[in-house]
Amino acid sequence: MERLEEVAEKVGMLLKSEIELQPKGCIVKKKRTLEIHANTAFFSCTLDFDISFNRFREDGIAHNKAEIYLLPEEFPCFLSNFNAYPIPLPTDFHQCLISNPNIVCVHLESKERPEYFAERLAGALEALEELKGQIYMN
Repeated sequence: MERLEEVAEKVGMLLKSEIELQPKGCIVKKKRTLEIHANTAFFSCTLDFDISFNRFREDGIAHNKAEIYLLPEEFPCFLSNFNAYPIPLPTDFHQCLISNPNIVCVHLESKERPEYFAERLAGALEALEELKGQIYMN
């Protein structure tokens, strides 16, 4: 259990989020505000991310999941940075995309060390913040 707590704490720090320990895993509590422009309407909404790892094993491997909501124009940046992580994605990695004209939901699953998954995800989310900053500067 001590190893699980250490890993959960590291994941929380990497994702700059609160964590909730589970018997064999962790739920990460993270939010993101999206500004959606639809025709002449403008919506600002804060959404909870669904990020977790469970079935944590002694060898450090766990089943990682994330469901991330993005604006359609953010998706290429997010995916590029997610895939650019130095450690290759595991062979059993799964990705599913659900989209409409205004929002994209990316569902990610992998069996790997939660720290790797969190670092990969944190890098992609940081890239989105940089992208957002560049858009507002122009």
